[in-house]
Amino acid sequence: MSFWESDLGEVTGKAEDAFTKDMFKTIPDGTLALAKIDSFVNVDYEGFKYLNLEWLLIDGDFKAYKVQQKLKVFGGGSFDKDPAKTRYKALNMLKLLYQLFNMKPKHANPPSDQDLAAFTGKMAGIKIRETEPNEKGKQYNWISEVHKSEGFKCETGISVIVTHVNKPFPVLEPVPIDSAFGRNNVVQNGQYEDDIPF
Repeated sequence: MSFWESDLGEVTGKAEDAFTKDMFKTIPDGTLALAKIDSFVNVDYEGFKYLNLEWLLIDGDFKAYKVQQKLKVFGGGSFDKDPAKTRYKALNMLKLLYQLFNMKPKHANPPSDQDLAAFTGKMAGIKIRETEPNEKGKQYNWISEVHKSEGFKCETGISVIVTHVNKPFPVLEPVPIDSAFGRNNVVQNGQYEDDIPF
């Protein structure tokens, strides 16, 4: 391979191919893109283990962006509502990837980084989603689907519009309801001054 060849296409020297895009924007929800696996490794982050795929988008409006996919094949973290379901879905995604690329695990143990390295460079069509805003108002991308690359059509999704930030609801004092009954004076025996309270 020549020094002047790139995995992302012809090196043109054009401004649109040379200038840096804002790589910290989230990709719009529902975007479909062709991507290749740039890296696939085991991660142990503060005792939470998972497999991390890094997809490099190779076509579409977000070409050259990267999106990460966490496969929680060892179970969800302490924050997870249903760790067994999370693990089940992740194991199925891992098996789907093996099948998609006509590969088979070489053993029944968890995959090593060496095992996962065989996926590097494989291409697929992926569907990218956006998370709901967190307590700081930040949103992130995640991969919801992976498909064969043959015949896959790229399509830009629509960004999730943030109308609120998911924060705990503040405890509010009860507010009295404004009504005709509340605005009229009550006599000592609990009866209104006249029959009609308006």
